[in-house]
Amino acid sequence: MITELSDVETGDGALSGLRLAVKDNIDVAGAPTTSGSRICGHEAALETAPTVAALARAGAEPVAKVNLHEFAYGVSSDNPWHGRVPNPRYPGRVPGGSSGGSAAAVAAGLAELALGTDTAGSIRIPAACTGIVGLRPRNGALDLAGVQPLCPSFDTVGPMAASVALVASAWRVLAADAPGLLAPVPGDGRASTAGVRAARVGVCGDPSPSALRLLGDLGVEAVPLALPLSEIEEAFWPAFRAEIARVHQVSFPRLADEYDPNVAAKLAGTQGISVERYRESRGRLAVLRHDTLENWDRLEVDAVISPVLGIPLPRVGDREEDYRDLLGRYAVPASALDLAALAIGDLQITARTEHEALAWGAALEGAGLTPVPPPLG
Repeated sequence: MITELSDVETGDGALSGLRLAVKDNIDVAGAPTTSGSRICGHEAALETAPTVAALARAGAEPVAKVNLHEFAYGVSSDNPWHGRVPNPRYPGRVPGGSSGGSAAAVAAGLAELALGTDTAGSIRIPAACTGIVGLRPRNGALDLAGVQPLCPSFDTVGPMAASVALVASAWRVLAADAPGLLAPVPGDGRASTAGVRAARVGVCGDPSPSALRLLGDLGVEAVPLALPLSEIEEAFWPAFRAEIARVHQVSFPRLADEYDPNVAAKLAGTQGISVERYRESRGRLAVLRHDTLENWDRLEVDAVISPVLGIPLPRVGDREEDYRDLLGRYAVPASALDLAALAIGDLQITARTEHEALAWGAALEGAGLTPVPPPLG
C-alpha cells in the first residue's frame, strides 16, 4: 500500500530535491492515516505532523504514505488489509517492522528519506533487514503530535535513509527546534572520532567484523560489554503492554474481529496489567538504566556497538509470533532504557544522545563502513 501525496508545501533548504516517504501512522494533511488498519483512516488528516512539516520546510518533498505492520505492533510488516511489504534488498525475506514500508521505500529507491516510528525497534529492525540506516531518538526528543500512538512513553519518530550522512542531515533539521538537542551533528560523513568523547566503545554480542576492524583502524579500543538482555526485556514488557492496552481500550476487545489476527492475539496478551505492576516495571527500568550507564562510566565507554538482529532474517511466510521477540533482541534495550540508537544495516550504535550515536556512525562511514548485511542463515 502506497498513498501518493501532492499537497504538502515544501521549502528550499538543506533537504531540497529529496523525496520523503512517511509511515502511515504519521499525519499528512489531506491524506488518511490508517495506521495499517481497516479501523482508522476514514477521514483525511487535518494537519501535518510537525516532524513531517519540519523536513518539508527544509526542502524534502513528501511523496507517499507507506505501509506498516498494523498499528505499528509487529516486526514482519505483513499486512492483511493493505498488502505484504516486500524486501527490495533480500527478496523472499521479511523487511522487518513495524516501519517496513519506510525502509522498503528507501531500499527500493522510491524515496531518499523516510520517517518511521520506533517503540521497541521499529526503525532499527527494518533498517537492518533491508540494508539501510535508521535513527531511534530518545523518548520525548521530538514532538509526537500527529503520530498515532502505540505505547506513548516509549514511542519515538526518526529518520531513515541510505547513509549516516543523510540521516544526520535529516536529524539536524528535526532537532533544530527541540530544546536540549542543539549539540552539533556530524554532517559530511568524513568525521573521525573527534566528534565523540572517548576512544573506547563497548561491544555486545557479535557485531560486524568489518566494523570492528575499522574501529581498530581509527585507534578505538573495543571493550567487551555484557548487557542483561533477558532482565531488561522482563522489566520492559509489562510497562509496554500496559500502555498499549490503554491506547486500544476503546476498540479492543470490542472490535477484535476488525484487527489483523496477528495483532489481536498480541493485544489479548496486554490485558489486565495492573497499575501496581506497571509502576514496578517502570521502576525496574529506571534502576537498570542507572546501572547500565554506571557500567559504561566504569568502563570509560560512551557508546556500545552490537548487532540489531538476534537471529537470521526470517523468510516470508514464517510465523511472526515464532520470531518477533528474537529478531529485535538487541534493539529492545535502547527503547527500554531511553537511549539513542543508530542502525547501519545490522550494526547498532547505542549511545546516551543522538549526537554521540551519529558521531560514531559518521566516523565509521567516513572510514568506509556501509550498511552491514543481515545474517540470512
